[in-house]
Amino acid sequence: MPHVTLTGLAGAQQSAIASAFSAAGWTVTGTSRTAQGAHRADLETGDGLERAFDGADVVVFTLPQDHTPGRTLRMARAIAKASRGVPRVILNAASRIVPSDLGVFANMRHVQYALCDLPLVTLEPTIYMDNLLAAWSIPGILSGTLAYPASPEAAIAWMSHRTLADCTLAAATADVFGQSIRLGGAEALTGPQIAELLAAHLKRPVSYATIPLPGFAAGLNQAFGAPAGDRIAELYAHLADHPGTMRDGAKGVGALGVTPESFAAFIARQDWSPPG
Repeated sequence: MPHVTLTGLAGAQQSAIASAFSAAGWTVTGTSRTAQGAHRADLETGDGLERAFDGADVVVFTLPQDHTPGRTLRMARAIAKASRGVPRVILNAASRIVPSDLGVFANMRHVQYALCDLPLVTLEPTIYMDNLLAAWSIPGILSGTLAYPASPEAAIAWMSHRTLADCTLAAATADVFGQSIRLGGAEALTGPQIAELLAAHLKRPVSYATIPLPGFAAGLNQAFGAPAGDRIAELYAHLADHPGTMRDGAKGVGALGVTPESFAAFIARQDWSPPG
């Protein structure tokens, strides 16, 4: 039975990936500070990583939304050292690796470079449909407003965690060593178009409102610590200036033999009951 080890096993993306591998008959292990039965390893110092990766056929490193200067690069270097001898390493960059000098993108490139001597496959997803299920988002949708920091003109090939998981599973065995694969959904949709899909499913009006980036950044800084909000806001600012940045990706998904989940199908399988 093949064996995959995931970093940050308790994360939302990682949970979906773990489910896909488990359903396909893989042994799934991982590192986590909280998940029961997971290896307790320090991704930054590398303590415990060699033990966690021992026996793995594939290691999946999902880049965390931790933008403390230098931290994810230290993680990448520790993972590179600990995974020597692992037949395949998959980097889920959790976003597009854009050729820009902005900090959020420069960090991704540095992480990818730190892993480049490994038998590496890099996955570059767009933006996740699952973001709309956040605690700060659902009440607004149910009240008639989809609020999100993307420009209303930006058409994005949104993808679900389910599609990410299917792509990661496929990348574990496909002949894609050394490739950086751009992933995305089958259709590029703007915020107002997603609001229309929500309105059709919920059978009530839903409009789209852009969250101003300064307030968005401040909220994330408060929740996760600076400069997390600033770096993530950079991504959406870049998207506003370059609205075609995340229009594509279906070709990469298709090359892996995966059919991406549509936004309508994603909406249909959610429970949109009011919380509580």
